[in-house]
Amino acid sequence: MIRPYVEEQLRKCVFANLDAFDPETNTVLIPKYSKPHYELNKCYLIQVPPHIKGNPNSIVATNWNRGTCPQTDYLKIFVSKTMGKMIFVDSLSYDIENKRDLNTTWSGWLPIEEIKLIASL
Repeated sequence: MIRPYVEEQLRKCVFANLDAFDPETNTVLIPKYSKPHYELNKCYLIQVPPHIKGNPNSIVATNWNRGTCPQTDYLKIFVSKTMGKMIFVDSLSYDIENKRDLNTTWSGWLPIEEIKLIASL
């Protein structure tokens, strides 16, 4: 049996899934979280956050990309440069529902911590 104080503290965790509690061994399996790592000259499928997509007034667009921004939610990207927490990408829009490439391209800087890695290509 898990102690009430321990259970209360675990419920405050954002990434912990308490459904994996095993009452026989009195353990909770919490997998290690690691941020995605983007390597130079590699391709990835990513999801762009809503506040960046189609928003030429976003901080990323105005400060990093001369007012340009990606126009779709999903991009196939090729990482060509890194600078701190930003990556410079050449991208191709991707239709995730039909699993096909679209004809829209975009190049610019994206924040590593805000994009969601879907797959390495």
